Amino acid sequence: MPLYQHQRMLEIHAPAKINLALEVLYRRDDGYHQLQTVLQELAYGDLLLLEEIPSARLELNCDHPRVPPSEANLAFKAALLLQRRYAPRRGARLTLYKKIPVAAGLGGGSSNAAAVLKGLNELWQLDLSLAALQELAAELGSDVAFFLYGGTALGRGRGEIIEPLPPFPEAFVLLVTPRGDGLSTPLVYRSLSWDIIKSGEKTAKFAALLKRLAVLKEESDYWEKLLALMVNDLEKAAFKLLQGLYPLRQMLLEMGFKPLLSGSGPTFFVLGKDKGALLAAARDLEKKGYQVILTSTVS
Repeated sequence: MPLYQHQRMLEIHAPAKINLALEVLYRRDDGYHQLQTVLQELAYGDLLLLEEIPSARLELNCDHPRVPPSEANLAFKAALLLQRRYAPRRGARLTLYKKIPVAAGLGGGSSNAAAVLKGLNELWQLDLSLAALQELAAELGSDVAFFLYGGTALGRGRGEIIEPLPPFPEAFVLLVTPRGDGLSTPLVYRSLSWDIIKSGEKTAKFAALLKRLAVLKEESDYWEKLLALMVNDLEKAAFKLLQGLYPLRQMLLEMGFKPLLSGSGPTFFVLGKDKGALLAAARDLEKKGYQVILTSTVS
């Protein structure tokens, strides 16, 4: 998440993410769900401009009509929390240029919040540690802490406990999102049906394979092994809530891909080494009315 400072202004890239693996272990007593997930930063993302203003006022402007204003927005909440906790006399104007699809399982709101925490820490010269920013991130939302790190990471708890992992092998990523309404993350979790309490075995194996690859540098069939371990326990619940999502999965399978829902959806992602094949698929899917983005993983 690079920062560029000029005359008390910062320009920040706020990246999207996908979940390479996501297992829901059980529902906790506090109402949250215990997770184990491998998160991956993408090159594609939003642009956030932060400008210091002389009064202790916070302003948020966004070019996307579906992004809520002021305190309903996670980026604004992040600014407000940081200001109240560490800089009550400082102010800032936040301008958000939205590219990540809204409510699509790509972590746009969480990424914006993390960008605000990092950016205002720099702009206001607070010199807060990563640990201090992590505490604020955990109060704001489950994925916010990941975006303080980026790259590839293992998430535990409700997703806020982050362990950086060796980078996922470089790959192109095709994102496919149905046009129209997104999916509510709380609603998807409430729609889960519980059969067994899970151990998170696939996610643990995925993380272990990445660690092994970092030591060995190469392993036969490593790409196929990684794809075989990808999982998302939220898919079935999302399929029940959004008509047309399961047929999209079947269409991607028939095109020869291994699609997986990212987060609570409704965006599917496809990983590949052949950019040409993904570009051809993107053109075809766009003609069918889907929103498509071709990007790549970030180490």
